[in-house]
Amino acid sequence: MSHLVWYTNSMIIETDMKEKDTYELWYLGDNFDSRIKCRESLNELLKQANELIAEGRLEGLTVGGIEIAHRSGNELETVWDFNFADARN
Repeated sequence: MSHLVWYTNSMIIETDMKEKDTYELWYLGDNFDSRIKCRESLNELLKQANELIAEGRLEGLTVGGIEIAHRSGNELETVWDFNFADARN
C-alpha cells in the first residue's frame, strides 16, 4: 500500500511541474499580459499591442517597445516585436 501512495504523490508532483506554453506581452520592459498558447490568445495580444502602439505614439514615446514572446519552460522566444525608435518619422 505504501507503494501506491508514493506513486500517486510522485505523479501529482510530476504533473504539477509541467508548465503550459504561454504567450507573453511585454510593454516597455514589463510583463503586461500572459495567456495560454493558442491562436486566439495570440490574436488578443496582437490587438492589445496595437492599442499600446497607438497609446505610445500619443504620448510621444521615442524609445522602448512592445514584444510578444512564446514561453516554453525557461525558454523565451520572440514571436512579434515593435520598437518606437524604429518607427520615428
